[in-house]
Formats: sequence, structure tokens, C-alpha cells
Amino acid sequence: MTRNYDIIVIGGGMLGLSTAYHLARMGARILLLQAGDIGGGSSAACAGRAQVAEGKLDPFSLAVIREGFSRLQTLEDELGMPFEFRRTGLLVLINSEQHWDEWSERAKVLTNAGIPTEMLDQRALQEAEPYLDTAEYLGAAYAIEGWLNPFLYCWAFAKAAQRHKATLLPYSPVTKMYREGKKITAVESQGRRYCADKYIVMCGAWTAAVLQLAGVDLPVYFTHAQAFITDPVPQTLINTIALANFYDLIHGKDQAVAVGFNQDAYGALIVTEAVEKTSQLHTNTNARGLAGISTDLLKLYPDLANVNIVRAWGVPTPFTPDEDPIIGWVPGCDNLFVAAGFMQTITSVPVVSEWMAQMILGNEFPVNLRPYSPTRFIL
Repeated sequence: MTRNYDIIVIGGGMLGLSTAYHLARMGARILLLQAGDIGGGSSAACAGRAQVAEGKLDPFSLAVIREGFSRLQTLEDELGMPFEFRRTGLLVLINSEQHWDEWSERAKVLTNAGIPTEMLDQRALQEAEPYLDTAEYLGAAYAIEGWLNPFLYCWAFAKAAQRHKATLLPYSPVTKMYREGKKITAVESQGRRYCADKYIVMCGAWTAAVLQLAGVDLPVYFTHAQAFITDPVPQTLINTIALANFYDLIHGKDQAVAVGFNQDAYGALIVTEAVEKTSQLHTNTNARGLAGISTDLLKLYPDLANVNIVRAWGVPTPFTPDEDPIIGWVPGCDNLFVAAGFMQTITSVPVVSEWMAQMILGNEFPVNLRPYSPTRFIL
């Protein structure tokens, strides 16, 4: 059976759903195919942080974060569904003079860009987080970021896209792509063939595997991360906690732990993450990773020793060789668009997905996305 659409979006996470919403809102006939549940994959496994302070400091990234965070504060009204967004403090714990200097400079850049960030010494850090063991830390960088429920965030975009007549098919993995010369002519899923004028691949860590169905090789790599969530507890955290030396702890290592955590609106602690290299896309966990996260958490908050873990998960997390996202049309395949490798997805999605929708439809949009084109990896 062949069904025709203007655009087929492959991938039903935050990026695919938000882009499908904007495309449908602009009048395109949209089909979205998702291999698993709507909002599954890495979108369902994130900690819900709307990050503002830990990304790159180039003008484009800063503009995306500033505008995206602003849009998040009214997006529930636009989409017509709550996703539990709230503003929360972020404390990036600093344990060396080098990182203190680096974050002091970063704080200036962020503040000048409209993302207020300040440095707290050890005494101010202890006042900000009374239950935190601050002995190993010089202080912290402090900023206001956001938190939301990632499941509801995905479903808010999904429901809004459906109101604009988009068709969403969960549990519909794409198993074949038909290509003639420089164009994709159809995709196959669950024994059915679907045709469109344009095809969009937004599959996170699975992007490279899906593109290979079209004979396209693109370097979207991944590591495997593990996290867990606890029973609700009385308020223990006032802020989200992250580490200034996160990159140092995980870079180049086969296995590593870089603990970070926050407390959701119901009192549960969301604790991340144990990272390991793997060549397999999977969602498993292991005792080594979860024990490592727990150990590091208890060093910072000893009073949490008797808290119960109620759910743990693992997920592949994508990245590109230069750690910038890939956005654009695939060279040599004129109607195939790809987007992957975003580092602060929750915050950037409200803005970047709208720009990408305009780009896909051939309309004007306010930024230059050429530096993120897949042409930098495909000659």
C-alpha cells in the first residue's frame, strides 16, 4: 500500500515531534514514523533539564539558548498542554582553580549575552544548598535554568501536531528507503510503503543507521549513559547540581561517572549519569554504572543513603565529531534532510525546530544554518 504526503518525518522524539508540529502548522501534510513509543528513545530518558549555561559560547548557540528558554515559559499555552515547566537554580560545582577561572570567564560571557550567571564562593554555596557536603569544592557557578517532564513535553508537541492534521505512527520503524538517483522515492515500514516529496531524519543516536538505508554515511556517533530516579523524598535539593569537571571525567574513557541530579515537582530525585563506550545501540543498565552514580551522589549528600531507587534506564546519546549539530539537506540526495547531535535539546527545540521547518519548506528564516550542514562531513 502506498500513501502520499508532503513530508515524512522519521523520528518521534523531541526534535522530530516539534518539527512535525511546525510543519503541520504551516500547512504541510505530515506523516511521522517512530520506531517505538511516541517520545521514546533518548527523549524519554533525559533528566528534563532546560539547560542554559553549559553549552558552547558562540553567538549562534547563545542566541538559541536565550530565545529558546524565553519561549519555553509560554510554550505550554501555545501547545495547549502542560508539561510541568518551572524555573530552577543550577549550581555547577567547582573543585579546582583552573575550573574556577574558566567558569568565571564563562559567567561573564553568559551574563553579557543575557543569561545571568554568577560565581558563589564555598560559604555562599553552602547557604544555597544546606545539605550539600561542600568540603571538596571552592564554590559554584549559579544560573537560572528550567525543568520539565520530558514525556509530557513530547506529548504536547505530538498532540499539537495532530490538531494540525499530522499523522503520527508509533511502533513503525523504517526498514527500507527507496532511492532513485538523487532522490528518495519512498520508505517502508510494517510492510507498507509511504511516499512524500521530502524526507526528514531526526532519530538521535539512531540517525546514522537510518541514513544507511538510503546509502548515506554520516558520522553521528553515540555513547551509552545510565541514570535512575528515586522514591519521592522531602525537599533535599533547592537547585539542580552539576559538575564543572564533567567533560574531564568522561572524555576519552571507556567507562566513567559524572554525577548530576535534580528533584522533580513530586520530590523524586533524578540522578545521572554513568557513561561508557559501546558499538551497540541499546537501552540496558548494569550494576557497575548505577553503583558508581550512587556512590558519587552519597559523597555529596550522605543523608540520602536510605532512599530507594524505583527505576533505572540506559540510553545511547548522540554526538558529532566536532560536537556541533548537523542540520541540513544531505549532499547528493536532494530531498533528504537530517538533524542530529544537539547538546541542549530541550532548550533549543522550541526555536530550532521552527527554523528547520521554514528551511524544509523553502521559506526565509532569521539565522544562517549553513555552518551546521552535513556537507562538512560528506564531500
